[in-house]
Amino acid sequence: MIKGNKISLRPLELSDDILLQSLFNEPAVSQHVVGWSFPVSLHSQKKWIESQGSSSGSNFRFVIVDNESGKSIGITGLWEIDLHNGSATSGIKILADYTKSGLGTETIKLVTAWSFYNVGLRRLVAPILDFNGPSLGLYMKKCGWRLEGRQREAIFRKGEWHDLYSVAILKREFDAQPDAIEFINVVCPVDTTPNIDINCQDYI
Repeated sequence: MIKGNKISLRPLELSDDILLQSLFNEPAVSQHVVGWSFPVSLHSQKKWIESQGSSSGSNFRFVIVDNESGKSIGITGLWEIDLHNGSATSGIKILADYTKSGLGTETIKLVTAWSFYNVGLRRLVAPILDFNGPSLGLYMKKCGWRLEGRQREAIFRKGEWHDLYSVAILKREFDAQPDAIEFINVVCPVDTTPNIDINCQDYI
């Protein structure tokens, strides 16, 4: 469990089937993210969790918990983890009632710190649809990510083709943010400053 000021992150559990079904089936959420699927039944959602779990080698999922209410409100994590190149894709889905409460900013910064300081990555990327201005502002203005590219007419929504933008952040860019150390200390609470003075001759 990673506990921040407003939200906590915990691994995905079998009991999260209702939450995931709501996120997939709620148009206000599903229409703003890149992935697409037919409406998901509770039965198929439970089967998916059983087959995937919270970790499947190249993916790891966190459930976002609102600290004030204790309610599970969304999902985040890493996808397409590439340990050789130190990169991964990230994103968040939050129930519509919680999108304007500032919880997204803390979620992104905690996942970023965890990715760079626990997993050992050096680069994260997130895809954002061209009509999702709030998410673009969240990542770039509030969390320090940068625009890297644009795929023209890549995603089909509401009978039309839309461009897909890519935003990304490097570890050194995250480190340069004035509040980075706050989130690093949350995901890495142990003081790792060397404090042992060993003379090797004492052990020969």
